[in-house]
Amino acid sequence: MTAILGHLSLMLAVLAAAGGLLAATASVRFDSAAYRRWSQRLIIATFGGLTVALVALLVALVNGEFRFTYVASYTDQALPVPFRMAALWAGQEGSLLLWAWLLSLLCVIAVFGYRRIEGAHMTVALGVIACVCGVFASLLLFAANPFEIFPGPAPQDGRGLNPMLQDPAMIVHPPLLFLGYAACTMPFAVLVGVLVTGRRDNRWLAEIRRWVIVSWTFLGAGIIVGGWWAYMELGWGGYWAWDPVENASLLPWLTGTALMHSIMVQQRRGMFKFWNAGLIAVTFILCILGTYLTRSGVVDSVHSFAGSELATCFLVFIVVSAVLSVGLIAWRRHHLRPENDLESLISREGAFLAANILLVLMMCVTLIGTVFPVITGLIGSETASAKPAFYNTTVSPMILMLVGVMAVAPVLLSGTRNGDSAARQMGRLLTAPGIAAALTMIAALVLGVRNHWALLVTGIAALGTFTVVIGFARSMKARRMNTGESWLAAGWQLVDADHRRYGGQLAHLGVMIMVIGVAGSSLYDTEELHTLAPGESAAAGRYTLTYNRLDEIPGPNYTAVQADLTVTGPRGRTFPMYPQRRFFLNWEDKPHTHVAIRTTMREDLYIALAGWEAGGRLAAFKVKVNPLVVWLWIGSIVMGVGALFCLLPRLTRAARGRAASGQGEMRSVGQDRRDDRRTPGSVTNGTPSGSPLRPKPQPAASHPYREPVRATRIETETSR
Repeated sequence: MTAILGHLSLMLAVLAAAGGLLAATASVRFDSAAYRRWSQRLIIATFGGLTVALVALLVALVNGEFRFTYVASYTDQALPVPFRMAALWAGQEGSLLLWAWLLSLLCVIAVFGYRRIEGAHMTVALGVIACVCGVFASLLLFAANPFEIFPGPAPQDGRGLNPMLQDPAMIVHPPLLFLGYAACTMPFAVLVGVLVTGRRDNRWLAEIRRWVIVSWTFLGAGIIVGGWWAYMELGWGGYWAWDPVENASLLPWLTGTALMHSIMVQQRRGMFKFWNAGLIAVTFILCILGTYLTRSGVVDSVHSFAGSELATCFLVFIVVSAVLSVGLIAWRRHHLRPENDLESLISREGAFLAANILLVLMMCVTLIGTVFPVITGLIGSETASAKPAFYNTTVSPMILMLVGVMAVAPVLLSGTRNGDSAARQMGRLLTAPGIAAALTMIAALVLGVRNHWALLVTGIAALGTFTVVIGFARSMKARRMNTGESWLAAGWQLVDADHRRYGGQLAHLGVMIMVIGVAGSSLYDTEELHTLAPGESAAAGRYTLTYNRLDEIPGPNYTAVQADLTVTGPRGRTFPMYPQRRFFLNWEDKPHTHVAIRTTMREDLYIALAGWEAGGRLAAFKVKVNPLVVWLWIGSIVMGVGALFCLLPRLTRAARGRAASGQGEMRSVGQDRRDDRRTPGSVTNGTPSGSPLRPKPQPAASHPYREPVRATRIETETSR
């Protein structure tokens, strides 16, 4: 019954998606609202069919129906229920079903979100959405059906889940990445609709901005969780190895980061149109490319699946999407001309352009390194792969330059014409943050930091942090001078007036924190190997390890050999640590390392049981001391919170009123206006905007951090 239900639900999804595409096409051809409504209904039906298939496979996995090849390949009777459910995305067929279901779910959300938006471009977008859903549903039905019956008699038990996948991160890491991949479809669909219908305005960017942020956030969260998973589970002591499949998720995140910033420039200044169209298309194609690299077997990775006919299908999908994108962009290239020129490199737009160029260069270098084995294989030479040293040498300097651009961007003006005056203004506003950054570097020298790369990273991160903090303090001071509010109330009103701006600054602070964590753990980590007998001790950095004994610990579906260690810290405090090697049922030939980690704000003590002899009379331990690793995880959380904050609606009544009336939001593109919109608390000539006494705007842009000479009133976000 489950097999029949699964097959029928996939057939329903394919037919509904095809019908949705035809209905959308008919709606555009005959300008029919009825056909558009049918397209929406059929997309919802596609979601229904995939939901039934997903639930059916999930039930089969939980109940242990080993007559299904997929269930027998990735579960067994002893596997805990949470990992049976996570086995849904452990293999090719199940992970593709999850991706297709998440894509259809987001498509349904888009259908309801876009239902009141008129225009042929949205109807074309519905057709693209239906087409992409149909492609995935067709692949599930014809190339990677998870409901295939086991050939011959059904086994009594299954192979079980790979030990590396039996980790809590397995439950959240793949769904996060797939959500990020799926969310990239919405901007691409809207872009195709805009190009096909020849729409020239920029209002459609507001329709995709949230999707871009959501996609970027989920991709980033998936990458970070994957790094934490590797750090905790693989036993090598690192969190990023430039593995090809790791790189596959990084590629669309880099272009998505560039897109998220340049969209703001197009909304406010009518610039970067051609650039943004290309970034939207490239980001979507890179998401599909990641699936191709994972499932084609063309790259060697601990994450990849064995090669299958899915690889050819995805390669065709990539080629078709690329040809369609290039053709549409070339066809509408005249519609993508900028409405304003870049007047100065020393401006907010200049900083965005520099950041975008660096991000795209990083993507290109990473892509070349990732597909290098494919390139060497095609030219007939021996297959070779790019080593981590290649990425560290080429990408790391670009990351530092990018962080440097981020550090000075908050004090740059938008629409600046006079480069000399802009440079002087930037120098004045960077004086205080620069002094604070210099003092931070001096403090690092006093504390013993001598590595020039570490000092450079410290200075740049400190400059970026103090630029944001001091700039925000200046804005709060200006508001308090004009309203008499408390510091807390002034800060709240400032932040609530412009979630996009301050959410972005919070995300930038998260990046600065992450950079410190990466630099500390990369430049100052130490690794030692100690072989000890029971009762012996060894020094590892600031710690002393004492080996007590080996124990055998039973688990739900494994047996663990556990070392009992007593560790003495630098202040004489002792604490136990228990590294393990686990032997899973059906996987005894592949013992799995389970590391012991003690985390502090200063460093991680990382211990792995490397081996033993004579029943534990001798045991070998790999001991690593990784400084500042915890700041990598803290910074990633701060960055994610900042991104989510950009999506929040305004909370105070005044801010909501401005948003409802269109004030404080996107004004007509082509106006010569500034990127840094006024927030409550910024002052212009001491007169509130909207007042009959307000002077006309002057060509030279003032900055929200400017301290007024005679500040008596505040300027609100009223459109000029």
